Amino acid sequence: MLGSLFCALGKAFGGCQANKPPLKPDILLLSMPSSQVQTEIETLGQKLMYPCLLDYGQDYYYTDDKGWAEVFNYIYCVFDMPSYIAAKMDCEDFGILLKGLVSALFGLNYFALTIGDIPQGCHSFNFLRSQEDHLIIEPQSGEFFGWLERGYTPKYALL
Repeated sequence: MLGSLFCALGKAFGGCQANKPPLKPDILLLSMPSSQVQTEIETLGQKLMYPCLLDYGQDYYYTDDKGWAEVFNYIYCVFDMPSYIAAKMDCEDFGILLKGLVSALFGLNYFALTIGDIPQGCHSFNFLRSQEDHLIIEPQSGEFFGWLERGYTPKYALL
């Protein structure tokens, strides 16, 4: 599964060892005020699913590209991510699971569950704020790519 792939990559770089989970990485924490987060999301053409859930007056936390790589290497190495099962473990379930793990384990809350379109139709995935840009992550495969690439068009965000 994905955990095996990320663990294999981690082993190649010294991050994961067989039968031994990696140490939780110490990552760079960056922050910005909620008002700036809201402006960025609107500028990206997205709507907040529930604006009342935005933590007004609080900071939102994210990390740089290296930090995100370490976060996902850790998550996909430590947790045996489930397989896709139609209507039981499908796109929004993967997005919710990954959002919860990122928030609970690392305190990074500028990581959104998003609903939008892909060439095959409506889909749920995640996006994140990095130091320089916003990136999309497909939680079912762990693939990262640039904003609006591969036909992914985010429409609604839940922070």
